[in-house]
Amino acid sequence: MAKPKRTIVFTAPMEKMSGQFAWSYLEFPHDVEQLFGRRGNVRVKGTINGVPVDRALMPTKSGYHIIILGGDIRRAAKLKKVGDLAQVEVWLNTEPTQLDLPEELAETLDFLPEMKVAWDQLNPGMRRSMCYWVGSAKTVATRAKRVAELLLRLETGYFTTGVSKRNVDRKK
Repeated sequence: MAKPKRTIVFTAPMEKMSGQFAWSYLEFPHDVEQLFGRRGNVRVKGTINGVPVDRALMPTKSGYHIIILGGDIRRAAKLKKVGDLAQVEVWLNTEPTQLDLPEELAETLDFLPEMKVAWDQLNPGMRRSMCYWVGSAKTVATRAKRVAELLLRLETGYFTTGVSKRNVDRKK
């Protein structure tokens, strides 16, 4: 991973949110707007305890940004409990988001141009999440089932309203 000229290095303790999701995260100790010229999500690349990462600095209601740590990153970086220190090195990710679509999803979107249009309207994070969800299935049958569910969500506006036709039908 090539490092650009402007690299931000810091040490931060792993923290955990309270509540239902209870994500583990690192607080970014700098002013994101001052460093990168934007206030919302900012994509960065770097390392956490030497583990390569490509993550988003996510804004919080309190005005600071955080780096969410999934279980795979926590394990690889040997962050086991709240308070464990992480050596972080990050820089702005200027590369466009490149997704490797699972084969079943790519073929389906090629075959259904109207669904491709809806897919392209999703934000990069949602597309990344849906690619992971479809691609993480172990069998072709499960991947195909997930592609069908994704198509239903795209068709019914689930990603814009949060309500799918399927959920509405179940309430009747």
